[in-house]
Amino acid sequence: MTYQETLEWLYQQLPMFQRTGPVRYRIDLSKTLALCAALGHPERDLKVVHIAGTNGKGSVSHAVAAALTRRGQKVGLYTSPHLDDPRERIRIDGEMISKEAFTDFVSGHHAVWTELKPSFFELIFGMALVHFRDADVDTVVLETGMGGRLDSTNIFPAPLVTAITSIGLDHQQFLGDNLRSIAGEKAGILKEGVPCVLGVLPPEARSVVLERSLRLGVEVYDGLTDPTPQDGPVWLARNRGVARRVLDLLGGASSDEVVLQSGPAGWGLEGRWHRWGDHIILDCAHNVEGLSATGLALSALERPLRIVYAAVADKDVEEALACLPDAGAHHWCAAEVPRAMTVLELQQRAKQQGRSGMAHATVADAVRTAMAERNGNELVVVLGSVFTVGEALAFLKSAQA
Repeated sequence: MTYQETLEWLYQQLPMFQRTGPVRYRIDLSKTLALCAALGHPERDLKVVHIAGTNGKGSVSHAVAAALTRRGQKVGLYTSPHLDDPRERIRIDGEMISKEAFTDFVSGHHAVWTELKPSFFELIFGMALVHFRDADVDTVVLETGMGGRLDSTNIFPAPLVTAITSIGLDHQQFLGDNLRSIAGEKAGILKEGVPCVLGVLPPEARSVVLERSLRLGVEVYDGLTDPTPQDGPVWLARNRGVARRVLDLLGGASSDEVVLQSGPAGWGLEGRWHRWGDHIILDCAHNVEGLSATGLALSALERPLRIVYAAVADKDVEEALACLPDAGAHHWCAAEVPRAMTVLELQQRAKQQGRSGMAHATVADAVRTAMAERNGNELVVVLGSVFTVGEALAFLKSAQA
């Protein structure tokens, strides 16, 4: 199969939460453990840094991986979800797994997929472990998927360091309907005697993590102070602080600070406070905690806004839009995934919130129109979901080519 044919087969055959929603989510480690056994236990040969959190885990993972690479290590990075290409989830020293390696892995293990019927996440995670083992990486930086305790990534008995970047209300149908329950799930990545770094957590969530750390003999560290002037959402400084402490526990190097100060662009992180030229910002924030920080940072720019927005059907649009500053214009759209909220429903619900705007058939059309109609110093802001930002970036890159 070609790479595109391989992707189409995966999307058709395997349950994928990112595309189809909660019905596809599996809360169980047994399948992951069985998959690792079928693949020859690649996890046994890897040294990992394990990072969880409601928001910020992707940013911290990218920052830590980039800094370790700068030190001269060979570093594997596993993250999720992806913006445009599933290969974004599996990187070594910033380079995505090749299309050939991706396709060969899928086609070469059909008997395993037939027998075990893994989810998309489980299969890609297994691919990452094999890829990292075969490349003989020095360190793997792992971002959890949704939770922690029962996340597929939580199969390592003794990581080098763990971190919990933040805890907020998200995915309550799986992790619990309050901060203490969600904290309990995130704290499931703590391991006996392994140090853990904490970001800024609500008191009730922090107490849950500290209680578990005491039972396991875990030394807990807070993120280090960030000396950088405020240059975006508050999470950017906080995540740098968490990454700084993680790197310190891994044996700090003088080159770390250069990498941390380079920000998301220097970490190879797209879609998070992502500046595209002088007049476009893209941000994947989609829950209240993330969108509130993005909204405050946008207000601080003191520029008129033109917002491109799409959402998935299981999100509270009214609550999300309430986090954002007023805009001179809105462009509503829907990403090309089964989970997407229809543009007409989005437009209607936004109108009830006092936000009128134009409906577009695709994200690309919304971005194209917003750019064409931008007035003066207006800033085009693309928000709503990973899918929205992913499709917008794909369009911008193709237009630039």
